[in-house]
Amino acid sequence: MNNHSKIGLKVFLLLILSLLNGQSSLEKQLKEINDLRAKLDGLKIENKSNIPSNNIEDEIWSTITSTWESDLAGEDWVSKYCLKEVLAWNNDSPLPHDKTSLIRNRVYESKNTKMLFYDIQKAGITIKDNLAVVHYYFTVESLNVGGKIEKNKGKLTDVLLKENNKWKYLAWAENKTSQPAK
Repeated sequence: MNNHSKIGLKVFLLLILSLLNGQSSLEKQLKEINDLRAKLDGLKIENKSNIPSNNIEDEIWSTITSTWESDLAGEDWVSKYCLKEVLAWNNDSPLPHDKTSLIRNRVYESKNTKMLFYDIQKAGITIKDNLAVVHYYFTVESLNVGGKIEKNKGKLTDVLLKENNKWKYLAWAENKTSQPAK
């Protein structure tokens, strides 16, 4: 998909979301967004990073992409993709979150926000044995409980460990910038 198509898709989604924003029922908005997402499912933008990769990197990046897709679908990706020792730290928190805290936060967020869109761009991956460090940039748009769209973007560093032939999150650090809800 070329840049003009990407821009057109984003404008189309924002137009639809603007129309939805004027409605009174958040549940109705979420249903319409889900219907729209189902119609647009075949138009997903694939990550086309300029960084060369190999099969192991593709496997790791696929794991990361799967967590974002799972989050977009409103699923509990933390239980599935994180080791029990996981620690995650973002600039909103004074301390890192452990797995229990991450799951609790995910449950809260799933009841109060709905991810509408995400885009992730790989910046680099380094691998040593069964350990991988992945740097990437993200953009996320979510609908909050008040029916307003929140935009976040920033940098993520994920640390994954391969256990039982699967890549799982050991840690991550997130540095995001938020834009006021519109």
